[in-house]
Amino acid sequence: MTDSNQQEMLQSLVDKDEIRELTARYCHGVVDGDADRIAELFCADGKFIAHKFSAEGRENLREFYAGGVGGKTHKPFIQNHVIEFDSADEARGRCSVEIRVLQDGVGYTQAGHYFDRYRREDGRWRFLERNYIRYHNVPWTEGFNK
Repeated sequence: MTDSNQQEMLQSLVDKDEIRELTARYCHGVVDGDADRIAELFCADGKFIAHKFSAEGRENLREFYAGGVGGKTHKPFIQNHVIEFDSADEARGRCSVEIRVLQDGVGYTQAGHYFDRYRREDGRWRFLERNYIRYHNVPWTEGFNK
Protein backbone atom coordinates (compact mmCIF):
# COMPACT_ATOMS: atom_id res chain seq x y z
CA MET A 1 0.00 0.00 0.00
CA THR A 2 1.39 3.37 -0.96
CA ASP A 3 1.66 6.35 1.36
CA SER A 4 -1.00 8.08 -0.75
CA ASN A 5 -3.41 5.15 -0.33
CA GLN A 6 -2.77 5.05 3.40
CA GLN A 7 -3.41 8.78 3.65
CA GLU A 8 -6.70 8.44 1.72
CA MET A 9 -7.82 5.56 3.95
CA LEU A 10 -6.95 7.49 7.10
CA GLN A 11 -8.80 10.58 5.83
CA SER A 12 -11.83 8.43 5.01
CA LEU A 13 -11.90 7.09 8.59
CA VAL A 14 -11.54 10.58 10.06
CA ASP A 15 -14.33 11.87 7.80
CA LYS A 16 -16.66 8.98 8.69
CA ASP A 17 -16.11 9.65 12.38
CA GLU A 18 -16.90 13.34 11.92
CA ILE A 19 -20.09 12.47 10.01
CA ARG A 20 -21.17 10.03 12.73
CA GLU A 21 -20.59 12.75 15.31
CA LEU A 22 -22.65 15.11 13.12
CA THR A 23 -25.65 12.79 13.49
CA ALA A 24 -25.00 12.49 17.25
CA ARG A 25 -24.82 16.30 17.56
CA TYR A 26 -28.14 16.46 15.70
CA CYS A 27 -29.73 14.09 18.25
CA HIS A 28 -28.31 16.07 21.18
CA GLY A 29 -29.60 19.31 19.64
CA VAL A 30 -33.06 17.79 19.27
CA VAL A 31 -33.08 16.52 22.87
CA ASP A 32 -31.96 19.97 24.09
CA GLY A 33 -34.54 21.75 21.90
CA ASP A 34 -31.74 23.92 20.45
CA ALA A 35 -32.99 25.01 17.02
CA ASP A 36 -30.02 27.32 16.43
CA ARG A 37 -27.50 24.54 17.03
CA ILE A 38 -29.45 22.11 14.82
CA ALA A 39 -29.69 24.61 11.94
CA GLU A 40 -25.91 25.14 12.06
CA LEU A 41 -25.41 21.41 11.41
CA PHE A 42 -26.89 21.92 7.94
CA CYS A 43 -25.22 23.48 4.91
CA ALA A 44 -26.35 27.02 4.12
CA ASP A 45 -28.63 25.53 1.44
CA GLY A 46 -29.40 22.41 3.49
CA LYS A 47 -32.78 20.71 3.46
CA PHE A 48 -34.83 18.56 5.84
CA ILE A 49 -37.63 16.36 4.49
CA ALA A 50 -40.17 14.42 6.54
CA HIS A 51 -43.39 12.94 5.21
CA LYS A 52 -44.91 15.64 2.94
CA PHE A 53 -43.01 18.50 4.61
CA SER A 54 -39.67 20.09 3.84
CA ALA A 55 -37.65 23.08 5.02
CA GLU A 56 -34.71 24.48 3.09
CA GLY A 57 -32.03 26.98 4.12
CA ARG A 58 -30.79 27.66 7.64
CA GLU A 59 -33.39 30.28 8.56
CA ASN A 60 -36.30 28.05 7.50
CA LEU A 61 -34.69 25.10 9.27
CA ARG A 62 -34.27 27.20 12.42
CA GLU A 63 -37.98 28.12 12.36
CA PHE A 64 -39.00 24.51 11.73
CA TYR A 65 -36.94 23.11 14.57
CA ALA A 66 -37.93 25.92 16.96
CA GLY A 67 -41.57 24.99 16.41
CA GLY A 68 -41.07 21.24 16.43
CA VAL A 69 -38.48 20.38 19.05
CA GLY A 70 -38.69 23.55 21.12
CA GLY A 71 -40.81 21.64 23.64
CA LYS A 72 -37.91 19.25 24.27
CA THR A 73 -40.01 16.10 24.07
CA HIS A 74 -38.26 14.30 21.17
CA LYS A 75 -35.57 11.79 22.18
CA PRO A 76 -33.92 10.29 19.05
CA PHE A 77 -31.52 7.34 19.12
CA ILE A 78 -29.39 6.66 16.01
CA GLN A 79 -27.93 3.28 15.03
CA ASN A 80 -26.80 1.20 12.03
CA HIS A 81 -25.04 4.13 10.35
CA VAL A 82 -23.56 3.42 6.91
CA ILE A 83 -21.63 6.13 5.04
CA GLU A 84 -20.41 6.12 1.43
CA PHE A 85 -18.29 8.80 -0.24
CA ASP A 86 -19.13 10.29 -3.61
CA SER A 87 -16.07 12.55 -3.56
CA ALA A 88 -13.61 13.97 -1.05
CA ASP A 89 -16.22 16.56 0.03
CA GLU A 90 -19.55 14.81 -0.55
CA ALA A 91 -21.04 11.66 0.96
CA ARG A 92 -24.34 9.93 1.53
CA GLY A 93 -25.57 7.75 4.30
CA ARG A 94 -28.40 5.89 5.91
CA CYS A 95 -28.98 5.41 9.62
CA SER A 96 -31.82 3.89 11.61
CA VAL A 97 -33.59 5.95 14.26
CA GLU A 98 -35.87 5.28 17.19
CA ILE A 99 -37.60 8.31 18.67
CA ARG A 100 -39.41 8.67 21.97
CA VAL A 101 -41.80 11.60 21.95
CA LEU A 102 -44.54 13.05 24.12
CA GLN A 103 -47.62 14.01 22.08
CA ASP A 104 -50.58 15.59 23.87
CA GLY A 105 -49.41 14.09 27.16
CA VAL A 106 -49.09 10.57 25.72
CA GLY A 107 -45.77 8.75 25.26
CA TYR A 108 -45.20 7.58 21.67
CA THR A 109 -42.55 5.48 19.99
CA GLN A 110 -41.46 6.16 16.44
CA ALA A 111 -38.99 4.29 14.28
CA GLY A 112 -37.61 4.84 10.83
CA HIS A 113 -34.44 5.84 9.07
CA TYR A 114 -32.70 8.87 7.63
CA PHE A 115 -31.39 9.05 4.10
CA ASP A 116 -28.69 11.72 4.34
CA ARG A 117 -26.48 13.63 1.97
CA TYR A 118 -23.45 15.33 3.51
CA ARG A 119 -21.12 18.00 2.21
CA ARG A 120 -17.96 19.48 3.65
CA GLU A 121 -18.65 23.21 4.03
CA ASP A 122 -16.30 25.69 5.71
CA GLY A 123 -14.04 22.78 6.66
CA ARG A 124 -16.80 20.83 8.48
CA TRP A 125 -19.13 18.04 7.45
CA ARG A 126 -22.77 19.15 7.45
CA PHE A 127 -26.12 17.87 6.27
CA LEU A 128 -26.89 18.85 2.71
CA GLU A 129 -30.13 16.89 2.93
CA ARG A 130 -31.74 14.86 5.70
CA ASN A 131 -34.77 12.80 4.65
CA TYR A 132 -36.72 11.10 7.46
CA ILE A 133 -38.70 7.98 6.51
CA ARG A 134 -40.99 6.90 9.35
CA TYR A 135 -42.08 3.28 9.79
CA HIS A 136 -44.45 3.76 12.69
CA ASN A 137 -45.66 6.26 15.31
CA VAL A 138 -47.76 4.63 18.02
CA PRO A 139 -48.54 5.11 21.71
CA TRP A 140 -46.31 3.10 24.05
CA THR A 141 -49.38 1.35 25.44
CA GLU A 142 -50.25 -0.05 21.99
CA GLY A 143 -46.77 -1.03 20.82
CA PHE A 144 -46.15 -1.51 17.12
CA ASN A 145 -47.21 -4.25 14.76
CA LYS A 146 -45.12 -3.80 11.64
